[in-house]
Amino acid sequence: MLYEKIALAMSVMFLCTFIHALFMVVCHRAVDRRLARLGPARRPFYRTVLIWVIIMWMLLGIVVEASAWAFIYLFNPWITVLSDFQSAFYFSLVTYTTLGYGDIVLTGEWRIFSAIQAATGTIIFGWTTALIFYFIQRIYKHDP
Repeated sequence: MLYEKIALAMSVMFLCTFIHALFMVVCHRAVDRRLARLGPARRPFYRTVLIWVIIMWMLLGIVVEASAWAFIYLFNPWITVLSDFQSAFYFSLVTYTTLGYGDIVLTGEWRIFSAIQAATGTIIFGWTTALIFYFIQRIYKHDP
């Protein structure tokens, strides 16, 4: 039973990394197009807006990924503590960010599943931070 939960968690982890990679590629292409068409954003306001859009886009990817975990929690007949999507999404997002308030706790072997989700979140947030810095460097690269 434990190995099945680990395999399921690893499958969702793969799905999340795939989703994050798609968000990254779309963001990279959009920034490339923007810089190719309009040149570097020279005004601080435009740079700020562009960076904000990048951050919001990557955060949307994280919300989609946390939703994937939430659906697993919600439609799992053995997890009864998460009875609606709001509770499942809340638990998923708190776990994904590794915040872990502890107000909702899974029992038994499902704790391993949520621990793998937290490990996935750590990797995804590190990846996102690196991407944001990469895009900021691209935006400021041609600064006169």
